[in-house]
Amino acid sequence: MSDAVMRKSYVVVVIRNTGQPMELTKAPDYQTALTAAKDAITNKNNTEVHVVESKYDEANKREKKHIVKILTRENAGGTSGKARGQTPAVTREVANQATKSIMNIVIAVTVLVLLAGIMIPLLNR
Repeated sequence: MSDAVMRKSYVVVVIRNTGQPMELTKAPDYQTALTAAKDAITNKNNTEVHVVESKYDEANKREKKHIVKILTRENAGGTSGKARGQTPAVTREVANQATKSIMNIVIAVTVLVLLAGIMIPLLNR
């Protein structure tokens, strides 16, 4: 690896309720980016906030980006008092699993009804 200096900067990216990522702000250091991310997660229209580290290699003229921190409402430490006191009754993962289970049951019942619709006329012949 070369002895060239790699410049680092941080970008705060928010994920909106619609699922669209939006670049919020650029920060020169991690602590500033983390503070901006904690402020952004308090907005009810943001579901996640990512702190992305950008490294620019002078020698290769390449920029490398990777996510160093992901904040959600559940794991954000510095949230407001209103949000801190409330814990969701059902987490997102449990709700997703329940939805998948219900869909599988609906598909199974549909297949059974279709099979019964085919088998009953065949048995009556």
